[in-house]
Amino acid sequence: MPELNNDEIRALAKAVGLEIPDSDIADVNYSLNAIIEAMDSVDVEGLNAVEPLAIIFQNGEAQS
Repeated sequence: MPELNNDEIRALAKAVGLEIPDSDIADVNYSLNAIIEAMDSVDVEGLNAVEPLAIIFQNGEAQS
């Protein structure tokens, strides 16, 4: 997977309501790309054969 650039990271952060100051973007870029690279290396046998479960909210729980 190609590394995320600063603009993509800012867009992802904005999508979840976060602002990343310019002074922190280099650190966030390095950390986030390192996490993604580490997750790519996880290869649990049979993981892709399992269908994801739907998220079901209990009565009264609001979606944010």
